[in-house]
Amino acid sequence: MTNQTSKYEEELQRAEFEHHYPTAGAMIGHIIANLSIHSLKIKQARLFATDHAQLFFTQFAQDWYQNEQTYIWQLSQSLRDEDELIPTTQSEIQTYTGLTEDASLKYQAGAEQLFDLIKDFDTQLLYITKGIALAQKESHFGEIKQLEQLYSWIKAQITQGQLFLGHSIKEGLYVESEDDDE
Repeated sequence: MTNQTSKYEEELQRAEFEHHYPTAGAMIGHIIANLSIHSLKIKQARLFATDHAQLFFTQFAQDWYQNEQTYIWQLSQSLRDEDELIPTTQSEIQTYTGLTEDASLKYQAGAEQLFDLIKDFDTQLLYITKGIALAQKESHFGEIKQLEQLYSWIKAQITQGQLFLGHSIKEGLYVESEDDDE
């Protein structure tokens, strides 16, 4: 086994362990994977939405995409600074994402594509709050700051999108119930 191969084998074993016993690094790996898939979905919606939602995408999609790419880069650098594992391949992104993608969704009405992206933002908040809690537990202060900024940015984008669709802010989004704590 080459040195390169054995190092990668060690990385895979570490990743497997950390995904069963969550660490801040493992959770941020999920967040990076989610941002990567979400940015592709933003690009898809921007290019294929045909109804009035196209006006929204024309104004905001490029900003969303660029912000997500910036967060991917910054969070990856923070993981590197903490000597954590970083998802860098398509295979790792597919393995660690909590979002789903479907090429046929580009043929949905633009408003449905926008609402799907908003629901993905909402899903990402679940990972981010877990990441913040784990980073606090591990005293990874740089990661905490970045995740808090990402959380605030995503909340603002949810509001913007929901209002454009004529929804209340939480309409159709995940609502934690007392049963979720059990």
